[in-house]
Amino acid sequence: MRRFPAIHILLSAACLLLAGACDRVPRPGEGREIPVLLNLDTKASGNYEGTFRVALFDNNDEFTGATGTYCSLPAGQTWWSHPWLPPCRVDAATGQALDAALPVGNAVTDLGEADHDSKYGLRWRTQTNNASAVNVSLVAVAPALQVHPDGALGTFAYVTWTPDAEFYVSDPKRGTFTGTWVDAEYVYTSDTKLSTSMVDHRASVTVRIECGELTEGDIQSVALTNHIKSARYYLMSKDIYERGFSYADGHFTTGPTVLYDCGAGEPDHLVRADGDFRTYEKVYFPAARFSDNALEPIRPEFIIMLGGDKTKPFKVRVVLNQDLNAMTHYTLTLLISRAIVDATLTPTATWDVGGTLTALEDDGLNAGTFPLESFWHDGGSHDAEDVD
Repeated sequence: MRRFPAIHILLSAACLLLAGACDRVPRPGEGREIPVLLNLDTKASGNYEGTFRVALFDNNDEFTGATGTYCSLPAGQTWWSHPWLPPCRVDAATGQALDAALPVGNAVTDLGEADHDSKYGLRWRTQTNNASAVNVSLVAVAPALQVHPDGALGTFAYVTWTPDAEFYVSDPKRGTFTGTWVDAEYVYTSDTKLSTSMVDHRASVTVRIECGELTEGDIQSVALTNHIKSARYYLMSKDIYERGFSYADGHFTTGPTVLYDCGAGEPDHLVRADGDFRTYEKVYFPAARFSDNALEPIRPEFIIMLGGDKTKPFKVRVVLNQDLNAMTHYTLTLLISRAIVDATLTPTATWDVGGTLTALEDDGLNAGTFPLESFWHDGGSHDAEDVD
């Protein structure tokens, strides 16, 4: 996978307010949750603006239940004259940054206007005064979606993936914390950075339809019958779960997605001599090895209805059993002939944080040959050439 330059951002989980001279600051080890300073390298060219959630795992790779949310600031802005990524109030379902309005906050487009109260940052409650002896692991997610505990004791942690939202995740990074006093408040700092890259674990596909051995053809509809609408992404490998998407029963949902339907209008009409083709709405999938037979029940299946007579369409089912790589856009080209549809899957672009596409020149992969469920004959969709 192509890698992009990284920018170094320091996250601060504390506003570091000066304590009053008469205030007693609790010592570490008194059962108080203590702010943590973290390092994070974000993937991209340095212009990503969004929210982050950092999840904390213990030395047994079990989820501690502790998370903190942060947001970047627009170019040129700093937080309290420091290049730190400030704590940030967010909508747990969407990761959208919120202002300080009560009770739920209003979504903001300018991240500088978000509520930057330190209570939204990560805080760590250790069982020992010497936090440097406690090994932990950290994982960052952008946007700052809610991290869900799973298992009887919340041992595992996952984020709910949906196809139409960005979903960048860092690799888990082990480290320890070192405590110090900062502006009269005890603060832990991490001795390590998070992963040098964050990856959007989606792939996208655009369907392109052309005439193969037909001189002309008509397209009535293009649909996806088992589009994955949600899935669990586990942030840490532990026991029965590997890090990544889980397709166990109850861990994902599917549903139909219509890419095109002529409705009461005329079908899309293609003339091969004119070089006609049609491309339809881009769809997103979890980056997955759909060639694995274990994923056969959830392989993407496109249903295409063809022909000029809408009362007697010709149906073809195109199943995608190729591997889809993260942050890669594919073009699925379908060549319609008299009795078959030839399918080719070609990776055509990759994208960086923010969705910027970079063109690829990779060769296409033969995705298969799929028969029409009834024979395409003269009168079905204009004259067809004989097929040997």
